[in-house]
Amino acid sequence: MPTRLGGAPRELITVLLLLAPGCVPYQPRPLDPTMYPALYRARRLDDARLRDWVARWGPPPAGHRWTPRQLGLAALALRADIRRGRAEWRAALAGETAAGVHPPPGVEGSLERAVSGSEGQSPWVVSLAALLTLELGGKRGARVQQARARTAIAESELRDLAWRAVRGAEAAALALHTAEAELADAQEEESRLAEVEQRERGRLQEASLSSAELARTGTEVQAARTAVAAVAGGVLNARAALAGTLALPRRALDSLEVAVDSQSGCALIERLGPDSLVAWALTHRPEMGRALARYAAAEAEVRLAVARQYPDLDLGPGFIWDQGVHRWTVALALPSLLGIRQRAPIRAAEASRAAESAAVAEVQERIMGETEAAVAECQGAVLERAAADSQVAAAERAAALASAAYQRGESSGLEPALARLSAGRAERVRRAVARRLIAAGASLHGVLGQWSEVTSERWPDPRQDELPDQPASPP
Repeated sequence: MPTRLGGAPRELITVLLLLAPGCVPYQPRPLDPTMYPALYRARRLDDARLRDWVARWGPPPAGHRWTPRQLGLAALALRADIRRGRAEWRAALAGETAAGVHPPPGVEGSLERAVSGSEGQSPWVVSLAALLTLELGGKRGARVQQARARTAIAESELRDLAWRAVRGAEAAALALHTAEAELADAQEEESRLAEVEQRERGRLQEASLSSAELARTGTEVQAARTAVAAVAGGVLNARAALAGTLALPRRALDSLEVAVDSQSGCALIERLGPDSLVAWALTHRPEMGRALARYAAAEAEVRLAVARQYPDLDLGPGFIWDQGVHRWTVALALPSLLGIRQRAPIRAAEASRAAESAAVAEVQERIMGETEAAVAECQGAVLERAAADSQVAAAERAAALASAAYQRGESSGLEPALARLSAGRAERVRRAVARRLIAAGASLHGVLGQWSEVTSERWPDPRQDELPDQPASPP
């Protein structure tokens, strides 16, 4: 007769106690919402860790001069949405392991005591049985396929976040550069108009110019000063927008100078051709990878719904100690025999798969349209540059003729001043066209997707590469 503990067999209690050590204890991690605003306010663009991290992927920033590409790298290092996307990808990766786990075994026990009729035998009846579930129909493989598709979705969304962060930072940097260049052009326009006004005042004193003409020029000077003020406000707005894109406080960019390469990315059109660029975008845009991953997840859902038609096999091998008699038992069970009830979920999964298939075509249409529009923008900017060059050449010839006539004494100083004003305006138009050409090239690079393969430049992998040693609390 087995040893008893409080009237019950000790073996049963021992088995139940052995199950407890396998549990994972709960570990709380309270969140301090006040930590992140303090960290944000303490960020600086000249932080040594940030500059060293940017230098891993190319030339380091030169003092306060940062290129749009370097600012894009800074956005990858600082933005919280990149860290969130990376954490979601790691969570989805961990979900693959969880999806491949077999149903855990269980145990079932019972304890009975006969109150009469034992006739001198032990009154106890103890049963202990294992619970084992064998999945049929390929359910485990379907779950693993679905988990891998979810990981692919999370990875594509992370790459999309990184791509948009880089595009946003580069576009904001170009916007700041353009605003500052327009401010310089507006100030130059104001200066030239002020010179013309001064010359006209001299002509007015000589009685060779009417006061109405002088008043008209004065109105133009005031309009130019108003334009300077408006453009200066635009510079402040552009600097604040860039700071928000980089996840930096605005004061961190007070001394920033954006250095833009004069070489336009529109040269890719001549090197690869429009059709090759469209094909490249279709295979490298992160939205394309996400759409395909979502379709793979829908396909896995259909497979899992079909697999659920088949019942699982439950096994229950056990042991019974019945009033001194030892017996082995094996129980079998097939739950959910009526697989016909699974047809509605299968039809729903197939409908979702058809919707994801249409979404793939939708993404392809959008990518093709955006790429062709970027190519057309580049081609239009090239035509504008040729026209602007001709306009500048004509204005410079007129300015040279007016200056020569003044040197010969054939005209007053007003005519050369007016000619220089026209030449300056033509040059201002050419500089604006050059900036539009650079912006068109950046837009073309952006719509192609995987920036790291378009050129020889190296970019970090958003899944693994991150800014090291980020402080957990404000310094």
